[in-house]
Amino acid sequence: MTLSALRRRRLAWLALTASLLAGLMALFALWHWELARGERDARQHAATRLNFYASTLNAELSRFQWLPELLARQARVRIALDEQSASPAATAPVIPSDQPDTSSAAAPLGSSSDLNQHLRRVASASGAAAIFLTDRNGMTVAASNFDQPDSFVGYRYDYRPYFIDALARGRGEFFAVGNTTGRPGYFVSAPVLGAEGQPLGVMVVKVSLEALEDTWRQAGETVLLADANRIVLLASRRNWKYRALEAIEPQALDSIRAQQQFRGAPLTPLSRELEDGSLVLGDHHELAASEIVRLPTAAMGQRYLDESLASGPLGWQLHFLMPLRPLYIQARNVVLVGLAVILGLAMMALWMRERQARLGLIRREAVMMREINERLEERVAQRSRELEATRDELVQAGKLAALGTMAAGIAHELNQPLVGIRTYAASGGKLLARGVASAATRPELTARAAESAASNFTRISELSERLADMIRQLRVFVRPASQQAPVALALAPRIDFALELLAERITALDLTVEQGGLPRDIIVMGEQVRLEQLLTNLIRNALDALEGEQKAQQADQQTGQQSDASDDEHVAPRLRLSWQAWPAVTSLEGQPGGCLRIEDNGPGIDPALRATLFDPFTTTREVGEGMGMGLFLSYGLARDLGGQLRLADGASVSEPAEGSLQTEGAALGGACFELWLRTPASEGGHDGDGTGHEGLGHESTEQQGSGQQSVT
Repeated sequence: MTLSALRRRRLAWLALTASLLAGLMALFALWHWELARGERDARQHAATRLNFYASTLNAELSRFQWLPELLARQARVRIALDEQSASPAATAPVIPSDQPDTSSAAAPLGSSSDLNQHLRRVASASGAAAIFLTDRNGMTVAASNFDQPDSFVGYRYDYRPYFIDALARGRGEFFAVGNTTGRPGYFVSAPVLGAEGQPLGVMVVKVSLEALEDTWRQAGETVLLADANRIVLLASRRNWKYRALEAIEPQALDSIRAQQQFRGAPLTPLSRELEDGSLVLGDHHELAASEIVRLPTAAMGQRYLDESLASGPLGWQLHFLMPLRPLYIQARNVVLVGLAVILGLAMMALWMRERQARLGLIRREAVMMREINERLEERVAQRSRELEATRDELVQAGKLAALGTMAAGIAHELNQPLVGIRTYAASGGKLLARGVASAATRPELTARAAESAASNFTRISELSERLADMIRQLRVFVRPASQQAPVALALAPRIDFALELLAERITALDLTVEQGGLPRDIIVMGEQVRLEQLLTNLIRNALDALEGEQKAQQADQQTGQQSDASDDEHVAPRLRLSWQAWPAVTSLEGQPGGCLRIEDNGPGIDPALRATLFDPFTTTREVGEGMGMGLFLSYGLARDLGGQLRLADGASVSEPAEGSLQTEGAALGGACFELWLRTPASEGGHDGDGTGHEGLGHESTEQQGSGQQSVT
């Protein structure tokens, strides 16, 4: 009995040791597998990005391959070189290349040509950094930057390979840091040939590639462009430029110094390649190569996987560097997860063993509970079927309700830009017709009409874009709020846009729009499209009310049912926009805010409608004229902007804090809507404790007023 217990104990320890070794081996294999998988995925990603960056680089360079040869064939270029060779300055003694030739710079290119201006226009149109022309001796005689402090005119560049290759092979390419400007660029050149084919000079185009660096930097990726000597030309990190990825041969270094390619840059080593092909880069690579070997890897910087691709001319290589540290962290995390799984399995095995010991005690209870469970399962299944049927009915009803609300909202919101498009289209057609009619007699009116028509068509394009924005915003029906962060916006231009969109109706009503209490420098927090849509809805609602009142008065005049009131009581339609700001508003969560009041002298709002004013499909207009979605959508837009929309009584606004702006003029007597918006901290209003005014949270529906305003 004792031997059997000892044997079982030994077997248990042996099994435990074997399990521990197997787990460690599994974790080790998992580490290597995850690291290899991460490296493989990283290299695939690097290859994809390299192809993209290579195509971008090649496309940028190919844009200017034809330009030097095209300019070299122009007659004005040959004339300028002929005049230069015939001028007395052409026989002047040669001066050092790093000093400008004052005599050559002062000599004109010819009394009949303005080659400098021509080169500047071509450089501006093509996007080239600079374009300049040298004679056969390498002296610059004309340049696009002739009037700049760093002008090329008067400098000699006969030591540059692009000059030498252009004369020898008919084409030159070179990347260098400009000795005159100090800015790097890619130079492409072509010879200027005379009538008998003899070279007169060289036309050179300088292309700036720094925009590519900005693109790499904004993408947050580590990208390098190295030349044939593995010297970094472009890099996503500025302090890596003009550094060597490996030791430079003495012969290549002498050639670089002779060509003054990098303007005396030290060309210190940037990286050290390890046995596995990875590179070690960091901020300590300004040291000499002998010192780099003695430093440990941890002191050198971070290790990178290097994926390269040949791109561009002159043997250039694009390098995409991926840090290895995230791959090791990911592999470590996977190993930790595996370790947690193994520990979980071990704990589960212990639990299962304990559970087996208790199973004997509950077997008898299981037989008794089985029948009870079966009956309960039958009842649960029956109730589940009933609940599923009820749920399907509710879901269908909810879909139909949401579909109706969404369709009505789309039709309502798209109608306003469509009205503006029709207005601008009709006005543009009339302007074009007027311009055609006056083309023979008054040509100046034709240009003015065309300009006005073009402005109308621009407005039509902007309104079409607004239609597209509204369609894109249909996600509001499935998302709780806008996904765009609120930004600071000037309120006055948004109001001007809404008034311009409704200008035709304002003119037809002979409406007076009062903005005396509306400063032009108000800044609010919101989203431009939603704010313009909200303001257009509110102003359009006021125009509907004023238009209805005007039609009622005209109908009374036609039927002879005038009231006993005098004619002086029939005042012209008025619309007042005013602003009041508070340093803190309770219902804006203590943030600075303000109130835009939109008030008219229309019939007002029926008190019976105030409780349901912001509900969908609430309207007093005739069938076919309104769907009752305007205020409903406006209320939701105000909430999305972080503010609130409420109805005031038209006679007074909520009591402001001490020192806030006051509304000028008495109440107009019609409807008055208060649009509460957030403002930036600096635009919050005047000093005050924000007390003594009515908070927005108290949305009163007991405002008093006479008359009724139509609600759309």
